[in-house]
Order: sequence, then C-alpha cells, then structure tokens
Amino acid sequence: MKLRKKNKRRIFTKFPITKIVPNLATLSAFFTGLLQVRFAMHQQWEYALLAVIGAAIFDAMDGRLARMLNVCSHFGAELDSLSDLVVFGVCPALVLYMFSLHEFDRAGWVVCAFFAICMALRLARFNVPVTDSSSIILAKYGFSVGVPAPAGAILNLIPLAMYNAFNIKPSAWICLIISIISSMLCISRIQTFTIKKLHIKKEDYTTFLLGILVCASIIYVYTWRAFFVIVLLYICSIPVSYSKAKKILKLEQKDE
Repeated sequence: MKLRKKNKRRIFTKFPITKIVPNLATLSAFFTGLLQVRFAMHQQWEYALLAVIGAAIFDAMDGRLARMLNVCSHFGAELDSLSDLVVFGVCPALVLYMFSLHEFDRAGWVVCAFFAICMALRLARFNVPVTDSSSIILAKYGFSVGVPAPAGAILNLIPLAMYNAFNIKPSAWICLIISIISSMLCISRIQTFTIKKLHIKKEDYTTFLLGILVCASIIYVYTWRAFFVIVLLYICSIPVSYSKAKKILKLEQKDE
C-alpha cells in the first residue's frame, strides 16, 4: 500500500503552467509554419507568405518567454531547433518549388533540397557553443553570423512577396537564383544586424512610438508593397552590417 501511495505522488506531482508557455509558442510557430504547404497546395500564395511571417513572430516569442519566465531548458532549445528546420527550411523550399521551381523538374527539386540542407547547417552551427573570439565579441554588439533562419526563409520567398505586391510572377530562373543566394547567405560567415541589442533612449521613446504607428499605418494600407520594401531594406543592410562588424573587430583588437 505504501509503495502505491508513493507512485501516485510521483505521477500526480504538480507541474507549473509557466514551463509550458514557451513550448506552446514554439509549437504554435510549428503549426503556423506548416500552413505554408497547405496554402501553397491551393495556390493561395498570400496566405502562404503570411504563414511564414506568423511563424517568425511566434519563433521570436518563445525564447523571450522562456527567459522572462526563467524556464529555459534543453528540451525547449531542441524543440525550437527542430521546429525552425521544418518551418524555415523545409516548408519554404516546398512552397517555392510549387510556386515556380517545379518548371525545372529534378533540377528545381535539387535547389529546394539545397536550401533545406543549408538551413539545417545554419541551425546546427547556431546550436554549437561559440568559441571563436571574434564571434563572441560581435555577439555582444548584437551581430548574428549569417542570416537568421526566419530571415532566410523570407528571403527565399521574395518571389511570392513580389507576386503579392505587384501581381508580377518572376520567371523560374529568377526564383532559382534567389533561392541559391538565400541558401548561401544562411551558411555564410557574413555578420548581420539583429534587434536583440537594440536600445532606445528615453528621450526618443515617444518619437519611436510615433514612428511605429506611422509604419503600421503604411503597412495596413499598402501591406505587401510595404513588406517588399522592408525586405529590400534588410538586404541593403547586410553589406552595411558586414563593414560595421569589421570596424568593431579592428577597434577591439587595437584595445587588446
């Protein structure tokens, strides 16, 4: 009888709900990301792109929720990586294949597989502890090595953004080149900006909020055209971030 009571206590132990919240955000990103394929199968390209954007938002939430609630775990980190591989690696590749690359038949499938493989390599590198001194220095300043997974997925789906914004379907060759470039950016050693270390001065807080409201209004009126411009601005920021990272490394080496 005593053994049974002990087993019951182990089975029905209390589990804080806060530990589930970050994983729920990760699974929400996973579910939303999978919708890309469903919408692509029905040629609903607008919703397919919305699905990857929604997945990126959920993906940005899970880590912050885990740190805020102090419930970081190895299980959550592994679940997040597996979700990212499917949502930002496999699904965007399939969507682009159904959108345009199927015209190349086997060659188009190889390009899609190449993107998914590059995303897997990028996520594997992200999970490995950073030991390189230059990477540690740049991480303090908010730089990411290579294009992050959500950004890589969105770059791969630029043809869909162009189609939704201007009702112009890019040729299969353009889609193929964009997919290869976005694949290489994911595994590259190019330093890119992230918003993790972005800080706003107190005196600029009101101006920043007004700017966000103006941007939100423009996005509401010109949704896909504004989104396309944002993606182009991000692409233009890549060489700027690379040159700035080089300058920071030179300054740090001089101080040493």
